[in-house]
Formats: sequence, C-alpha cells, structure tokens
Amino acid sequence: MNKTQEGALTVLVITILLLIFSIFIPIAWFSETPILRKLPLFLFFLNYIVMGLSIIFLRKKQSSCEVVSDERDIIIKRKAVFASHITLWILVMSACTIPFIITDQRGTIPVSLLPPALFLTFVIVVLVYALAVLVQYGWRGEDGEK
Repeated sequence: MNKTQEGALTVLVITILLLIFSIFIPIAWFSETPILRKLPLFLFFLNYIVMGLSIIFLRKKQSSCEVVSDERDIIIKRKAVFASHITLWILVMSACTIPFIITDQRGTIPVSLLPPALFLTFVIVVLVYALAVLVQYGWRGEDGEK
C-alpha cells in the first residue's frame, strides 16, 4: 500500500469517526443517561488521537529509497479531486435550489441549518475523494498493473 492509499484510508476512517461523532451529539443532548452524555466527548478525543497518529505514521518513510509518488499516483489523485469537485458543485447547487423550491419562493430558512449543512458538505466531499482514490487503486491488479 503506497502513501496515497494510506492517506485515503486514513481520511476515510477520520471522516467516518466525524460522522459518528456528529450523530451522537444530538443523541447526547436529549439523553438522560450519563454514559450517552459523555460519548461525544470520547469520540471527539478519539478523532483527534487518530488524526495525530496518522500525521506521525503517514509522514514517516518506510525506507530512504521509497518513492513518494509516480505518474499513476498523480493521475489517480487528479481524477479523485475532479470527482470531489463535481460532488461539491452538485451539493452547492442542491443547497441553493432545493430550499428555494421547498419554501415556495417566499419563506425563509433558519440560519442554524447552515453549520450542519456545511459540515455534511465537507464530509461528503472528503469521503468522495477518499473513496475515489481507493476505488481507482482497487480496480487494478497486483501493484497497480492492468
């Protein structure tokens, strides 16, 4: 597994932890159980521990002659960035048009919906990038050969 795959897998794990964290925040907010109230804090710290460890392990080379990336890695990253940009534009256009249609062109949307919408947009775009990288490497044979 090369650095691009390791990075994409790490991003996938971190974004899944972020999604789980964001799901448990409202659950903990309305819960009376003490363990459920502390679960988002635990997931928050777990996410930062995973991020810190990933920085340490992804920066360290396995050997001094290890190649950082080649042409294939650059092409895969470029295609993944393209897929994530397309996803971002679809989400932005949806976020701009759907509320306009739902509110019948006269209503308003609460401002409190903007942070969760931006967070979910960020998470979806990052997930698309990580999955695009992993899928492109998965379609090839051993060591990326066709």
